[in-house]
Amino acid sequence: MSIGMAMGAPRERMVEKALALIVEAEIAPDQAAHARLALSQWRGKSPEHAAALLEARQRWDALGGMADDLRTHFEASKADLANASAATDARRPQRRKHLLSIVGLLGVGLLGGRGVHWYLQQPVFHAAFQTRTAQLLKATLTDGIDGRTGSRLDLAPLSAVDVTLYRQRRVVEMARGEVRFEVIRDADRPFRVRTREGTIEVIGTVFTVRDRGGPVLIGVERGHVRVRPLRGPEGSVEAHAVDLHAGELVEISDGSMAPVRRADTTALAAWRDGWLVFDNTPLSDALAAVNSYRTQPIVTAGPRIDAMRLSGRFRSNDSIGLLAALPSILPLAAVTRPDGSVELRQR
Repeated sequence: MSIGMAMGAPRERMVEKALALIVEAEIAPDQAAHARLALSQWRGKSPEHAAALLEARQRWDALGGMADDLRTHFEASKADLANASAATDARRPQRRKHLLSIVGLLGVGLLGGRGVHWYLQQPVFHAAFQTRTAQLLKATLTDGIDGRTGSRLDLAPLSAVDVTLYRQRRVVEMARGEVRFEVIRDADRPFRVRTREGTIEVIGTVFTVRDRGGPVLIGVERGHVRVRPLRGPEGSVEAHAVDLHAGELVEISDGSMAPVRRADTTALAAWRDGWLVFDNTPLSDALAAVNSYRTQPIVTAGPRIDAMRLSGRFRSNDSIGLLAALPSILPLAAVTRPDGSVELRQR
């Protein structure tokens, strides 16, 4: 039978007292000797004190690597106090208050699991990436294992993502545009991309996500991902996930997922090599991609034109050539406006 069970559950105030001494010994080296002596004397006062110390040790040990973070945080606070003009004696209550704030985290919160949960929820990396008109961007994340290069993101023009890495997961919030992901495999830290229409879950693979305002399109070059719409069929809460493998893509629009189809998924990121490739793409989405390279946009005269479908391969820096070819592909006429923008009208 353990000490805690033999002596009864220790009172929380005693546990917090023991934690205060443990924390001071562990993360405040200049106080360690005094804290260890005080802890030994305090422990010997009664069996209840001994039981409280055992409980406090278990909580401290449960944190594992968190101790290093707390030590760093404490050292930073100690340095701030050292730069203050107050006398040493006047600073001690502030340092003690800081130690006790750590103890508060380790106390009742940790007993209920909230301390560890708080620790795991703290990001270890965060960055926002976005591109301007005609700008491409390559970004490498800090999620590499054993010193290896981390996951890589390629952003097309007018794209924006927000990346947050945690100890147990990696999350990308994709606001708009087109991004190719080359994700480092790490089974202990799942990689998720959250889009306007759904979430893509992956361990390690290469895939592209396109969101130009219409359907969100996901295509896999290598490996496999799991796509889960935000909403189920006809607005139901339950949304069924679909697995995509190499050479497969899917579109999600208004919560509805189209059937998975085979395609040249490498063409989705052809903009990395200076090309825009459209495969039965809604004209509104195609023009959004084309306009990401133009200072003056190409617009349409109405929703009927937006809904037309475009297929073809065009140079990303040659929208003039696209405009010249468009009337031979679709029943449209291009009219240049005084401000330099171009309007597409149905013939």
